[in-house]
Amino acid sequence: MKKILITISLFLIFNIGYTQSFYSNLRAVGLTCAMCSYSTQKSLEKLDFIETITPDLEATSFKLEFKEDEFVDFDLIQEKVEDAGFFVGSIEIVFTDNIKVGNDKHNLISANLFHFFSDEEIDSRVFTIVDKKFIRKSEYKIISEKTSHSCYETGLHTASCCSNHENLKSNKVFHLKSSL
Repeated sequence: MKKILITISLFLIFNIGYTQSFYSNLRAVGLTCAMCSYSTQKSLEKLDFIETITPDLEATSFKLEFKEDEFVDFDLIQEKVEDAGFFVGSIEIVFTDNIKVGNDKHNLISANLFHFFSDEEIDSRVFTIVDKKFIRKSEYKIISEKTSHSCYETGLHTASCCSNHENLKSNKVFHLKSSL
């Protein structure tokens, strides 16, 4: 019995210690069968910052868990889905803990710089990527009118746009809006 408890404890410690403080739910468009899902998963597995991929065939989605303190490049995720012949419908980011955010605020979370949009100050765990490549043009236009930050147009961190952040592993900024 002791061996079983020790093994379970080590397994939990190992898995908790090596994952990001967030994961993503990726909804793919165009998947019609198990082989479509399989080819998308195989394409995503080529990304070295992804720890695990859990497909949901009915929802045509994938739960993506990431390696600890790795920069997660959502543009590359989109590219890999398209390489498999499909499209990203949406990417939802689910944080381990609630994050208190206000409109046009930046947060460095596990080596990833996020720019948050909201109509009011909120406390949430679930956000959706709203970068230009991930949403319809009409949605992008509405959001872009609510910010003066150039990073929303370029997708890049610059000293003139975003506050100074140390330890950035990439100059990319991903923009999130509450899913609630």
